[in-house]
Amino acid sequence: MRTPVPDNPARPASGRLPYPERRFAYLGPEGTFTELALRSLSEAAGSALAPAATAVDALALVSRGAVDAAMLPVHNTVAGVVADTVRALAESPAMTVLREVVFPVDFALLVRPGTPLARVGTVSGHPHAGTQVAGWLDRRVPRARWIPAPSNAEAARRVRDGECDAAVAGDFAAAQYGLKVLFTGIQDTAGAATRFLLCARPGGPGTRHPARADRTSLVGRLPDRPEDVGGLVDGLRRHPFLRAVSLRTVSDGRGGSVLFADCPGGTDRPATARAVGLLRLRVPGLRSLGSYPSAAHVPSYERSKTMDTEITSEAGGPTGLASGDIARLREQIDALDRFLIGTLKQRLETSREIQRIRTGSGGSHVDSGREVSIRGRYTDELGEGGAGVAEALLEMCRGGHRGEPPTGHDGDTVAPPPSRP
Repeated sequence: MRTPVPDNPARPASGRLPYPERRFAYLGPEGTFTELALRSLSEAAGSALAPAATAVDALALVSRGAVDAAMLPVHNTVAGVVADTVRALAESPAMTVLREVVFPVDFALLVRPGTPLARVGTVSGHPHAGTQVAGWLDRRVPRARWIPAPSNAEAARRVRDGECDAAVAGDFAAAQYGLKVLFTGIQDTAGAATRFLLCARPGGPGTRHPARADRTSLVGRLPDRPEDVGGLVDGLRRHPFLRAVSLRTVSDGRGGSVLFADCPGGTDRPATARAVGLLRLRVPGLRSLGSYPSAAHVPSYERSKTMDTEITSEAGGPTGLASGDIARLREQIDALDRFLIGTLKQRLETSREIQRIRTGSGGSHVDSGREVSIRGRYTDELGEGGAGVAEALLEMCRGGHRGEPPTGHDGDTVAPPPSRP
């Protein structure tokens, strides 16, 4: 299945822009998933889009006022947090997040025309992409050498220029770099999605307080290495006021760490304000990236007071979402649902296999200790509702699928990290 590339015309046929014209940066070069996520926003239509080589470069453009906002990847459901982005946010001057975009990712293997798989000796891509396709590469090109790249599009450029044999990238990048799609859907886990953040200067263009805020993020530096701050982070996770907060740490590359925190809700909610205050008390230097709409609730990006088109809700009243925006978001939700269902089916099959192995050697049907761990993981990531999601998933695994007899729960949900890259 080819990944659809949203259109971003220079100007609509009517000659009128639905949003004030803005300037955006994104992690480039052209042909990245980050560009695709940015182009999915209605407010990017007709705007100048500038690719940046790194997250640091993109935020530097924002700080200098060369662009109004920058789109950056921050987390992938398979590969985890994007360390380069988190480090860049911690190192840059004050930034605020305007909104987030969650985008499904499918990878393809791109080669120069005429290159067969047997001649692929080097493969390049972003480290996050490499993590997500490691199994496929080990099976199909086990002798190929992995060459990390700042972005998947940069990997495609390297293939075009003869610097390596193949690139892991979105299939939409093939036309951009004159390459051939040799294989599609090479990711090891179905349903992977990446979360992107649109970042701007506080008080800059387009940074009006959103009509609603579903998430508040913070970032800050810690003096010790990630492996040495585990006790502090675990203590924060166990605090009764912080159980719904997601906490992730990455190395800062200089012997210290960067902590990235996501709190559900905006700071206008007492529980969120209390969590933010406690985090900043326990981690001096932690600064807020602001409260912003989650991907499920995305209002307009500073609409003009002189708009030519009236924007109404489905009920007919004024709203921050045009009907076209709602339809687009629903299509995105439908796509995510399809990916989620596919991933759940994979998880159920894995559960059955573990169950067969365990019961075959005389083991028990249910590992209660692992079930407790799974509930805790879902609660940490999704808040109070995560416990219900985990219980439903565990119950599904205990009771079989589509009328099959009970198989028991596998007691494990996280595979060991791949060896490549």
